Amino acid sequence: MKKTLKQFGLIIFSIGLLFTSCVPQEKLKYVQDETSAVVKGVYSHDRPEKKIKPFDNLYINVLSLDEQTARIFSNQNSSITGGLSIDLLSYTVSETGTIDFPFIGQINLNNLTLLEAKAKVEKELSQYLSNTAITMKFVNSNITVLGEVRNQGEFPYFKEQLNIFQALGYAGGVTDYGDKSKVTLIREYENTIKYHNIDLTDKSIVESSFYYLQPGDVLIVEPIKTKFRNLRTFTYATVLATTSTLITVLYFFR
Repeated sequence: MKKTLKQFGLIIFSIGLLFTSCVPQEKLKYVQDETSAVVKGVYSHDRPEKKIKPFDNLYINVLSLDEQTARIFSNQNSSITGGLSIDLLSYTVSETGTIDFPFIGQINLNNLTLLEAKAKVEKELSQYLSNTAITMKFVNSNITVLGEVRNQGEFPYFKEQLNIFQALGYAGGVTDYGDKSKVTLIREYENTIKYHNIDLTDKSIVESSFYYLQPGDVLIVEPIKTKFRNLRTFTYATVLATTSTLITVLYFFR
């Protein structure tokens, strides 16, 4: 009878461990919604336009009907660019927000969007070239994703806008032990650094000012409590198994 009770108790204990190690479903889903309609909501979001700031790198290519003259104003030479990275052919924005453009000199692009900066550079170039157009791109946009993701690291991106889900996609997505309701965004504002708490399970995230990331942003996905419980359970089980083995060996050789 005692043996049966012990076996029953062991089964109950094992079931309890199984349930405590399960990950709650609400921790695994993004942008949760209680409704079951096909169209769950339409959200409008003004995409913040990325603006040029000090130490940005800008790739600028001058296009003109006069190719020879246009090449003089481009930060490249077609005969030597074969193996060079695009960031080596870029202009670095100075601490005061200017770039040093060939033959023109300093052009202040600080706090301008790419569209505004292109118009300004084209206007300066019009003094030397007619029928001129330029292409301009950011080339040093990076975000860092850490914590409970499948591939931690710093990731470059070449899109003008990158949202938080795309960034997590670069990192392989959140692991089964990642708490999507507890994501920390670290963002630098001029001379200060701020921490923002983000809940990826809240559908209103798409309306948040943090939905679109900025270059240099750091995302940290926190682990759920279940992970720590599982680690403790694994540790206890390891100690128990080791102790049992040791007792068995000592009993056998006594």
